[in-house]
Amino acid sequence: MTNRVCEILNIRYPVIQGPMAWITSSKLVAAVSNAGGLGVLGTSADSEEIVRGIPESVEEMRKAIRNTKALTDKPFGINVFPAAGDPYGFSKAMVELAKEEDVMILVVAGDVSPEEIKAWKEDGFTVIMREANPTVRGAQLAEKAGADIIVATGCDEGGCMPGLSTGTTAITALLADSVSIPVLAAGGIVNEKLAKAAQIVGAEGVFVGTRFILSKECRAADATKKDIMDTHPDDFIVFTQSNGYSKWRTTPHKYGKEGLEANKNGDMNPPSGSFYYGMLRGDPDAGVNTVSNLSGLIKSIDSCDTIVKELGAPFVG
Repeated sequence: MTNRVCEILNIRYPVIQGPMAWITSSKLVAAVSNAGGLGVLGTSADSEEIVRGIPESVEEMRKAIRNTKALTDKPFGINVFPAAGDPYGFSKAMVELAKEEDVMILVVAGDVSPEEIKAWKEDGFTVIMREANPTVRGAQLAEKAGADIIVATGCDEGGCMPGLSTGTTAITALLADSVSIPVLAAGGIVNEKLAKAAQIVGAEGVFVGTRFILSKECRAADATKKDIMDTHPDDFIVFTQSNGYSKWRTTPHKYGKEGLEANKNGDMNPPSGSFYYGMLRGDPDAGVNTVSNLSGLIKSIDSCDTIVKELGAPFVG
């Protein structure tokens, strides 16, 4: 079975690992790519301490890129953001780094910026566009600007959820119908059954975060993984941030409880804490422990090889 995502990215399975801040690492990225998917380095990948400043962050990411290349000869990507969501120029510096280090796949998270997409394409990058609040118009704008692949993110996802309440099935079907380039389903793709459902409504691959948190190669703390596995599906807390632009779903601890209470009192921009101290170091009261609403369907912590092959199977026959 021919798959356009695999052809564009030169991979075996159309399974793209979400670039999760702090808990991504060269080990995780290489494991996903070696399994035939596409690993993606996220913010602070491999960093062990909080780094301040763009030059320091760039050099830390350079180390992560080189560490990844030492572990795989397969393609992998890097997460970047449009300038509108990057006032300090962090992401612009990361794009330049990606060119220097020959990492030519960008996973772009944020609002669609046609001028930047065109510039990245002119520089030879493959662009995977993940609009923060996905819309048909946004997908069409990204396609027109030259994006190669669109990510359809539903509110079933973990991480920084869309402020819109459209589910993964609905947004995947809408975007797949509106553009001619491939669409990846994101949000709640935790097993083969859900990957198959995404394919049925038009996805040509999947974009996956939560399932890779619960992998053997993810460097999230064991306490973080246990917290996710132990949380009942009915007990997750969802609260609004950025005045409605985004939301967080988290296991029921300090920031989730306080965020929900703040929303009830009219504060639509409460803090979400620290991924470094929370998800990486394993203190559930230090920050949101954020995952898909379907994480309860994950029954075991498996290797990335097992996960990639399971989620990719419906797309490659």
